[in-house]
Amino acid sequence: MIKRSLFTAGLIAASISNVYALPYGFYDARSVAMGNVSVATGGVTTAALSNPGMLSVNETNDNFALLLPALGIQAIDDGGVIDLVDEFQASINPIRQIQILNELQNASLIAAVIPNAAFVVTGDKFTWGITARADSVVSSGIRNVDIITDPFNPDAQVTALGVLITEIGAPMGTHFSVAGMKLSVGATPRFVQIDAIEYTESIQTIDMGNIADQTAEDLGSFTTLDAGVTLDIIDTFRVGLVAKNLLEDKKTTRNGTEIKFDTQLRIGAAFDAGFMTIAADLDLIERDPIGFENPSQSFSLGAEFDTFSFMQLRAGYQTNLASGATDPDLLSFGAGFWLGFNLDVAVVVGEDSSYGFFAQSGFRF
Repeated sequence: MIKRSLFTAGLIAASISNVYALPYGFYDARSVAMGNVSVATGGVTTAALSNPGMLSVNETNDNFALLLPALGIQAIDDGGVIDLVDEFQASINPIRQIQILNELQNASLIAAVIPNAAFVVTGDKFTWGITARADSVVSSGIRNVDIITDPFNPDAQVTALGVLITEIGAPMGTHFSVAGMKLSVGATPRFVQIDAIEYTESIQTIDMGNIADQTAEDLGSFTTLDAGVTLDIIDTFRVGLVAKNLLEDKKTTRNGTEIKFDTQLRIGAAFDAGFMTIAADLDLIERDPIGFENPSQSFSLGAEFDTFSFMQLRAGYQTNLASGATDPDLLSFGAGFWLGFNLDVAVVVGEDSSYGFFAQSGFRF
C-alpha cells in the first residue's frame, strides 16, 4: 500500500539526488518554522542557500559559519490521495471505487526529502562560501481512468514522477552605503545535475516501494545563476529581492515530460525589534507544475520571538496564491537553541495528512 511505502519512496529519491517540485524551495529549519520566509531574514549560512543578498548581513559578527547537513522531510497530500488509494484497494464495491476515482482526478501527492549544507567565510567587505543541496521530490497522481471497459472492475493508472537534482553553489556578496542605508548584494553561480524517474502502475496493485526497481534517467546538467539584494531602510526594517535561475534551462525525459528551470522572483520584508522578528515573502511569478502538483505562487508570513538568550520560538503560515491551486494552507512551528552550537527544529502541518519535519545544526566561530 502507498501508506506503508511513502517514506521509503522519499528516501530512494534522496539517495539518487534531488527534485524540483515544491513551491520555491525549503532551505533551513529556521525559515521553515517561520512559514518559509527567507528573502530578508536569516544568517549567512542560510542566506547562501536562499538569498545571496543576505550574505553581508552578519548579525553575529563571526568570521566563519558552518551549516551541517540539514535534513527536511515533507509530504503534501492534496485531496487525501494516500487514504483514497488504500480504500480503493480494500474495497469490493465498484460503485464506491468509481466514486474514489472521481475524487482522485483532482488530487495529488508530493513527498520530499531535502538535505543541504553550507560553509561561509565572512569579511568586512566581501563574503563567500560553498553550498551543497539535494531536494528529493516524488509527485504522483492518476491518469487514464477506465470505468467503461468493465464497470464492475474500474481501473486507473497511478503515475509517479521524480525530478532528481543535485547542485553545488558558490555564493558571494558585498555591501555598500546608499543615502545612509545599507545595500547588500550577492550572487550564487550553481552547477545543477538532473535525473528523473517515471513510474506507472494500475491503482489496483500500486506499491510506491516498487520505484526502487526503476532506473534513474540521466537528463544531464547545466549552470545557472541566482542573484539577490537587500536594503536596510532603517535599523529595524529590511526589504529584499531574489532571482533564481537567471540562466534558464529545460530538460525532457524519454517519455516526453518537460522539466523547466524558469526564472523565479521573490520579494520579502522583515521587521526586527530585537526580541521579535516579523517577516513576509511573496513569489512574483506563478510557476507551472512539472508533475501532478498545483501551479505555485507562495505567500509566507512568519514570526520569531527571542524568549531567552539561548532560545527562539517561531511560527509561520504559508499559502499558495496560484490560480486554480488547491494545496492546503500550511502552519509551521519551531525553535532554535544555542548550546555552544546552533540546533534548529521545525514542524509543518496542513489538512489531508500534509506534514513536514526539519532539523539542522551549525557552528559560528
